Amino acid sequence: MKIVGLGPAGIGRMSVDAREAVFSTKMLMLRTAVHPAAEELKEIGLRFETFDSVYECANDFDEVYSTISEHVIAAACKHEDLVYAVPGHPLCAERSVELIIAAARRENIDFTIVGSESFVDACLEAIAVPLGDGLKLVDAVAMPDVMPSVDCPNLIYQVYDRMIASSVKLAMMDVYPDDFEIAVIYHAGCKDQSVEWIPLYQLDRREHDHLTSVYVTKLNK
Repeated sequence: MKIVGLGPAGIGRMSVDAREAVFSTKMLMLRTAVHPAAEELKEIGLRFETFDSVYECANDFDEVYSTISEHVIAAACKHEDLVYAVPGHPLCAERSVELIIAAARRENIDFTIVGSESFVDACLEAIAVPLGDGLKLVDAVAMPDVMPSVDCPNLIYQVYDRMIASSVKLAMMDVYPDDFEIAVIYHAGCKDQSVEWIPLYQLDRREHDHLTSVYVTKLNK
């Protein structure tokens, strides 16, 4: 089994090895088709299965990723050349991959990680910020249980709609000033990429989608 990264945008941002893996397999499974690379693969006629229906039926994300892991492991037992592909890099903020790797090791299933550029790379490139002070990744869905660090920069991902954006804003306003400047990064790595530096209180006044992330500088400078 190969666990492959689709990169942050279209297939042009995928690594050479990732593209080769995706195009050569007879059994391709994608975590989601809601991604620029997946859309391009479909346009050129590549056939694949996705798990988008699981998102619609599951009660929460834990159930989603557990179900995906079970299906991928079952498929890997039947298809040696199985490729499971996810947005970005497989080892960067991909819970389904964590579960699949753990299950594969328990079941003695051979697997290979085939990386591509992560969404983190694309976001940092979009705002032209170096990693000198480190970076904490924060899942917007996990807030406020998991919060940004005031002592280092943060990248909040999965800010996929205004409701999530509102939850992020309210959680952050318990710690950060209402007018604290943040960067909202749309479609990092894509042709329509854009970045807006706005005060925190305006975060939920804009439309967001699955390719929206928020960069937060450290508070304690």
